[in-house]
Amino acid sequence: GDRGLPRPGRTVVNVAHRGGIADGFPENTLAAFRRAIALGADALETDLRGTKDGRVVVLHDETLDRTTDGTGRVTDYDLAHLKTLDAGGGARIPTYGEVLDLVSGTGVQLLLDIKVSPVLDKGQVVRLTEEHGAVRETIVGVRTLDDLREFRTLQPDLRTLGFVARLEDVEPFLAAGVDIIRLWPRWIRADPDLVGRVQALGPPVWTTAGNAPRQELEELVALGVDGILTDRPGVLADLLDSERAREP
Repeated sequence: GDRGLPRPGRTVVNVAHRGGIADGFPENTLAAFRRAIALGADALETDLRGTKDGRVVVLHDETLDRTTDGTGRVTDYDLAHLKTLDAGGGARIPTYGEVLDLVSGTGVQLLLDIKVSPVLDKGQVVRLTEEHGAVRETIVGVRTLDDLREFRTLQPDLRTLGFVARLEDVEPFLAAGVDIIRLWPRWIRADPDLVGRVQALGPPVWTTAGNAPRQELEELVALGVDGILTDRPGVLADLLDSERAREP
């Protein structure tokens, strides 16, 4: 079906990496996500972590030091304490529920980066997604076959993306039922046929371009990827619009 493929008329799914961190808004904050939606992102990529009191919050690192004025491990604090921290420009660390509220009704998808963690309550991630009626709009990005199998058991209708660490992992992830495969740009550049070979196995191929400039994004589009996780969703939206305008 359409699991992980671009929207009709879209060449490539434009995924704002941590909300699009090149646009001057603090990463993984509601302000960044709002901005990415306004810039034309099709999906928001975000990182989930568990708190000491079992809540699900949005933060990339295991520790608070880089992205907030707090210090120490996320899992050592309860939500009430985490909500007192400044996540950049006065922004607060969002809960997963707050991000679901933000995208509700926008048509924008969520790509969850499930960090390998004994603390993150996967059942709660699924329940929150279901409660917000967001199962169809949410893609669960997994890094291990165990996490893939757990999410597929908890909620088989959730699409899944494999953040594979090595090319050898592609086939085992597909055999375990993953819907989308993420490849690194360096693998794709080293082997221009790679994207097509993986697509021939069934899944759309997405890639993480990070802070790559427009020219590199153009290259990745030309190499045939189905989705790009970018720090610059505005640049990618503009690029895709100009490509569409050139189509016959």
